[in-house]
Amino acid sequence: MLDSKLLNQVFDKHDFFGVIHFAGLKAVGESVAQPLRYYKNNVTGTLELLEVMQSHNVKNFVFSSSATVYGDP
Repeated sequence: MLDSKLLNQVFDKHDFFGVIHFAGLKAVGESVAQPLRYYKNNVTGTLELLEVMQSHNVKNFVFSSSATVYGDP
């Protein structure tokens, strides 16, 4: 998701109604040890995706999280 050129190529080639976002790093301990890696991947990557979606007029977005955020069921 960090490669906006590749994302644009995919969106140019296909018509999308929406995107379901499952990509992301989620290990809590590792995120504390490597915060910039997690920020770049999870925040910057999501922003890149949203910008490409916007430029291709794709308005539907579902963001999926994990038990890391919500805790064990």
